[in-house]
Amino acid sequence: MSRCKRLLNVRDTNYGFPSRSNVESEVDVVIPTFNRPDALAACLKSLDRQTIQPRSIEVVDDSETNHGPGISRNIGWRRGTGKVVAFIDDDCLAEDGWIEQIQSVFEEYDIGGVEGGITTTDSSGHVVDFNPPNQFKWDRFRTANMALRREVLEEIGGFDERYFLHREDTDLAWRVIDAGFKMAWAPQCRVHHPEPLGGHEDGVEGSAVYGAYPRSEQLLFHCNPSKYVECAAGMISARRVLDGSLRKFRRSLRSSHDPAGVVPLTFSQSLGLWSRAWILAIYWKIRGFLIGFPKLPPRNLRL
Repeated sequence: MSRCKRLLNVRDTNYGFPSRSNVESEVDVVIPTFNRPDALAACLKSLDRQTIQPRSIEVVDDSETNHGPGISRNIGWRRGTGKVVAFIDDDCLAEDGWIEQIQSVFEEYDIGGVEGGITTTDSSGHVVDFNPPNQFKWDRFRTANMALRREVLEEIGGFDERYFLHREDTDLAWRVIDAGFKMAWAPQCRVHHPEPLGGHEDGVEGSAVYGAYPRSEQLLFHCNPSKYVECAAGMISARRVLDGSLRKFRRSLRSSHDPAGVVPLTFSQSLGLWSRAWILAIYWKIRGFLIGFPKLPPRNLRL
C-alpha cells in the first residue's frame, strides 16, 4: 500500500453509481492510472452507464511513484470483496453491458478467468476488433480487459511485481493456467481502446519505457520457457515475421537494459528457443492445427 498512492475507492466517495438492475453485482473493477486524468474520467463515465453497477471500483494512482501497473492492480484487487475482479486500463471505455456480461460468464462457466474483446481505432480512424492473433493459446493476454475469480488471484498471489510494465498480464494468465484453471476468450465482454494498441511498444530507444520491454520479455521467458516457445510459434504462424515483429522480439530477448536484474538470453538459449518455435509452427501448419482459446458463445443478456 505504501509503494503506490490509492487515489480512491469509488464507492467510498461521491462516485457511487445507482444500479440500473435488480441483479446484485459480484464484480469489483480495478483501474490503475498514471497521469491521464481526462482518460480516467471518460473511463469512469463508461462505468456509470453499466446495466449492472460493479460492487466497487478501485482506482490506484501511480503518478507520483511510477512503480508500474502490476503493483497498482495488486493494491486494487486486494481492496475489494467481490467474487470476480475485472481489470480495465484507464484509457479504455467499457461497453454498456460489460459488467453484466462478465458476471454472467462466471456464473455459467467453470473458468478461472477471461480475456474480453477489445476494439481499437486504426490509423485511418476506423474502429476495428483487436483479437488474439489466430486465437493462439499462449500468445499475448491484455489486462486492458481481463477478469478473474478472486479465489484464483489469491491462490497464485496476483501479479508478479518484478514486471515494471509489459507482459505482467501474460505472466499472470500463464500462472492461472499452470495452477489448473481455465482462461477463456469471451469477445462479448467488450471494451474500446480509443488509441491504436501496440504502437507504444516501439518506444523511444534509451527511455525507461523502451528499456522495460526487453527486460519483461526476458523475464517472461525465464519464468516459463515452454509456453514462450508456443507463444513464439504462434507469432510465426500468424506471419508476424513479415511485419518485422519477430525480429523485434528476437532482438529484445538478447538486449541488456537491466544489468542488475534479469539476464538476457544467451546465444544458445536464443537459438534453442527459435529453432523449437519454427519446428512447432511448421508442425501446426502441416497438421492444420491451431491451438486456440476455449471460446464462449456470445450472448445478449439484455434480451
